[in-house]
Amino acid sequence: MATFKLIKEDGFIKVDNVKFLGLDCSSIDSNIHAIEFDGTTGHVEYNDGTHNLIISNINAYSVAQGVFDTAVADAATATADAATAASEAATAQTALEATYAWKRVNDSTTKYASIGDQLDQQYKDAVNGTTTWKDAIAAVKTAHPKP
Repeated sequence: MATFKLIKEDGFIKVDNVKFLGLDCSSIDSNIHAIEFDGTTGHVEYNDGTHNLIISNINAYSVAQGVFDTAVADAATATADAATAASEAATAQTALEATYAWKRVNDSTTKYASIGDQLDQQYKDAVNGTTTWKDAIAAVKTAHPKP
């Protein structure tokens, strides 16, 4: 551990450049406000009027490291759980997109025009003697045949 910083009241711990806020620091002595250590020296700040204590190692405050290690492990578990959930959601979305119904509604390359547009196509086909509407419907059915 190169650097360490703890602010008990805030539940803030930083080891090297990894930070956590809102941790349970109740296991830290009640008269400690903060601990800072830069890898070689540091100090302990007290909240009861005691003068700051200069320290040359962090070993006496290993309980603070334990709080941090627990938070890191919990965060890693939460990250892994989130990744698993995201992967499962992506798999479910892929399965949904492979279904006939989804393709008929959402495949933007070939899908039915709105009802209003289809009625307009039918009117223009009747007036002009064309088959635009029938051709559009046939294209969708060809692109998405029933299973």
